[in-house]
Amino acid sequence: MKLKTLRVALALIFLIACTLLLGDLWHIVPATVVTVFFSLQFIPSLTKSLTPGWISVAGVIAVIGLTVLFGRVYCSTICPLGTLQDMIIHAERKINRRRKASYRPPFLKLQYTFLGTSILCFALGSAGFLELIEPYSSFGRIIVTLLVPPAVWISNGISMLLGRLGYYGFYQIPYLTFNVWSLLLSAGTILIIGHLAYRHGRLFCNSVCPAGAIIGTISRHSLYRFRIDRSACNECGKCERICKASCIDASRKKVDPGACVACFNCLDLCPTDAVHYRPLTSEMNGTRAVRFDPSRRNFFRQLSPPLIGLSLPFIAGTGDSTAAAPSYDDNRKNPIAPPGSVSIGHFTGYCTACYLCVSACPSHVLAPSFLEYGIGGMFQPKMDFAAGYCGYDCVVCSEVCPGGAIQPVGLSAKKLIQIGKAVFVKDDCVVVAKKKDCAACSEHCPTKAVRTIPYEGSLLLPELHSDFCIGCGACEHACPTTPRKAIYVTSKAVHTVAKKPEIQKQEQPAGGIKEFPF
Repeated sequence: MKLKTLRVALALIFLIACTLLLGDLWHIVPATVVTVFFSLQFIPSLTKSLTPGWISVAGVIAVIGLTVLFGRVYCSTICPLGTLQDMIIHAERKINRRRKASYRPPFLKLQYTFLGTSILCFALGSAGFLELIEPYSSFGRIIVTLLVPPAVWISNGISMLLGRLGYYGFYQIPYLTFNVWSLLLSAGTILIIGHLAYRHGRLFCNSVCPAGAIIGTISRHSLYRFRIDRSACNECGKCERICKASCIDASRKKVDPGACVACFNCLDLCPTDAVHYRPLTSEMNGTRAVRFDPSRRNFFRQLSPPLIGLSLPFIAGTGDSTAAAPSYDDNRKNPIAPPGSVSIGHFTGYCTACYLCVSACPSHVLAPSFLEYGIGGMFQPKMDFAAGYCGYDCVVCSEVCPGGAIQPVGLSAKKLIQIGKAVFVKDDCVVVAKKKDCAACSEHCPTKAVRTIPYEGSLLLPELHSDFCIGCGACEHACPTTPRKAIYVTSKAVHTVAKKPEIQKQEQPAGGIKEFPF
């Protein structure tokens, strides 16, 4: 099998798998499979490796190992956004057969500027800039925001049609996570990257992408590289014109290994078989191969600043936003981060807004935000209790998060994580305002932080025990009052531990348990 054919097959497999996992409407794939698969996405795994988790470290090591051996095969095979660009480039060449690529010196200063800015923002506790240019996160937002809604509508239409025919095994899927700003961001991302790919090939990968900057630095010293046999080359320039990364200088018979994305197009096109993909130690024309540019700085000097910068501790937010709340509107200003995210500072510092947790959440309580976390946390997911509430027996988001923003937590520990605290406004409750029975909040509360006490006559009024509240939002979601909830959850900037729910023993009848009369 030709290397190009193998590369295209693997790239399509990764692209389809990423798309299906991000758009898994029925949550068929186990979370552990999703975690292992997405550990190969370089930047999220690199940020997650700064927190405990061997899978993310293994993913980083695997990608770096592949790059050290074979160059930027990650960019041409594993990265879904790279494969999407390749599809656009392929379509452009089918449409405009006269347009040819030409050698373009790498935009190293621009690329390292983007990388340095991402590192600086990350070190200061914000992944907001990184999320805008990180390839996997951009691809995830495109799938979840632009493709999942039509897929849900089609699925629900089929379900409705089958229901009318008497078949109810195909259930309706709620979709309540729509956010117009996230939609605009995703649409803008695909338009910009699509335009760059259509007009300039892999320009985004070699001028903006932070993963491309780090992997390109490593690939300049990879074992296998593309080289041109000077004695066999007839200077036809076909390799330069077909190169999607514009990294082949046919006049100098050079290939820039740092910009080459290992697409293998040039291997198949060269009429004299002058382009080779060989180890660095291979002999060519009787002399040992040399580096593309000896004037480049030493490998470790190039690579160490990004890695050192990414390992800097970020400045996490402190304090409890529930300490003082003068009004209902002020209480609602602060978003609630999901359990396992440790604090809002940790969440905004690591989250790259890939929306994998939004797609995987079975209760649809996670939704894209806009400016709720501030500029540094734009578009990152938040808890939306109008759409749902956090399942008491669910830890899916902590299992699938690829970037370490949501730490893996066990179910028993998750049940005590206090992401917020409920506030009860007695005068707004229907029991007080309308003299009607309700108790919806008490019935839905999994920790019994909301209980009922006698009020007037036979009425029962909710009573809040905040120490047992974990902020799951079940009470708020169930509360029927409008336009504002009589019970709602306020955010905790730093997550704490709630008291363990009290187990109340049921009193036995004086005469013992009687048998059922039937």
